[in-house]
Amino acid sequence: MESKKPIGQRIRELRKEMQMKQADFVSGLSISRSYLSKIENGDEQPGRELLIRMCNEFGLSLDWLTSGVGDMRKAEAQNDEEALLLYAFRSMPRDEAETHLKLMLQRVKKDVSGDA
Repeated sequence: MESKKPIGQRIRELRKEMQMKQADFVSGLSISRSYLSKIENGDEQPGRELLIRMCNEFGLSLDWLTSGVGDMRKAEAQNDEEALLLYAFRSMPRDEAETHLKLMLQRVKKDVSGDA
């Protein structure tokens, strides 16, 4: 579901959901409380680096934070094998990663449809 809310409003709602005061929220972000207030009120737009710090600090999805689309929390690997698969995928050249992804998706479709 897409959110038409401005990014500052999503950040404010997130902070309140976490029951954090502005001073607590900014402590790990290396920004001032007054700058956060400007972002929440729509007077400033957070830069890319700050958005990434917020995602890392609070376990957020960058897609959700910037657009309101998708899940708020970023997906985490559920076990070591998934973590290794993700690491390998991200380490490959893009064209090679796309080829492997297509092969895996074809395999999943075969398994779901019952084809051998």
